[in-house]
Amino acid sequence: MTTALERGLRIIELLAEEETELTLKEIGRRLGIPSPSLWRLLSLLRERGYVNYDPDKRTYRLGFKFLYMGNVLLGGAGYRSQAREHLKELVALTGETAELSSRIKDQLVLIDQVEGPDAIRLFSRVGSAYPYFHATAPGKVYLAHLEKEKFYRVMEKMGLPAITPHTKTDIKELDRELDRVRERGFAVDHQELRIGVSRVAAPLYGKDRHVMACVGVAGPSFRLTPQREEEVGRAVLMVAKKIMEEIGGI
Repeated sequence: MTTALERGLRIIELLAEEETELTLKEIGRRLGIPSPSLWRLLSLLRERGYVNYDPDKRTYRLGFKFLYMGNVLLGGAGYRSQAREHLKELVALTGETAELSSRIKDQLVLIDQVEGPDAIRLFSRVGSAYPYFHATAPGKVYLAHLEKEKFYRVMEKMGLPAITPHTKTDIKELDRELDRVRERGFAVDHQELRIGVSRVAAPLYGKDRHVMACVGVAGPSFRLTPQREEEVGRAVLMVAKKIMEEIGGI
């Protein structure tokens, strides 16, 4: 007999696997759970923060309770504390703010940050979420590791809105840039998410070669210029390698 707990876990697993939000009808069809029972389970998950509901679209997605739990897990495992020492090293090497970010469902979340000595307020704080993968360096890192077919499918669903006048909105142009990301090993964005702010980021791989997080730097565009890309990129790659060696990545 299927228990309510098992059904609840199946709902969470389905929402975690899907690239898009799902309606109650879609969840019920996929899992074979009757609508009255499914509605009660989703209501409880919403109350506890495990599921978010969009009343306009009438869709469900994972809640930010999982971000909190993930942060607890990362802290308990020593991952974030280990990475923090390397973030400080990255600040010393570049003079800019160092960041550690990770993908949570369909958003990028900043999970740690060490400000540089001459840091300018970037309006990004730990816990900040960025839904636009095409407009920021960490997002491009994740996109660069998708198979071509999946990349085009994902971008068709997510879209390429112009966040600033510098945001790339042509998928072919973005695809060419991702080839460059794979070639160099790091990604950049210059004022594509926010005017006056640039970023450089590199992947942190797990043992299975999947991107588990990104490390990088953010700074004012007048300092973090295209001319510094290679210099800063090399520093970010060096620190990324050290973090992976310490936490047991590839």
